[in-house]
Amino acid sequence: MPDPHKDLAEIIEPATQAAAGSGSDYLLPLALACVVLVLGLAWFWRRRAPLRALRRLARAAEVQAGADALARLLENRAAPAAWRRELDRLRFARQEPDAAEMLERLCREAEGFLRARGGNK
Repeated sequence: MPDPHKDLAEIIEPATQAAAGSGSDYLLPLALACVVLVLGLAWFWRRRAPLRALRRLARAAEVQAGADALARLLENRAAPAAWRRELDRLRFARQEPDAAEMLERLCREAEGFLRARGGNK
């Protein structure tokens, strides 16, 4: 008579299982890396927003409105008194023939102020 332990052992014993979860070990680090990348890009984009605004203001069609926006953008930042006087003259005096060039120059100088102070503070 055949021995049931020997003959049926291969049928009854469960097959050895592969390591559980080894296929998805990379998903969590990949998802975290994507989140960090998106947050980093958003931080960088937000940090450069004042510089992008200055470049738009330099090309403003309405000079006095651009000068007002420039004053609002830099109201809490340190700027030389001479620069502030020129900006106020551009904002409140009657429009001069070279007002657009003056606004563009003031925007370039303000960009230098923002870069020297470390961007958006």
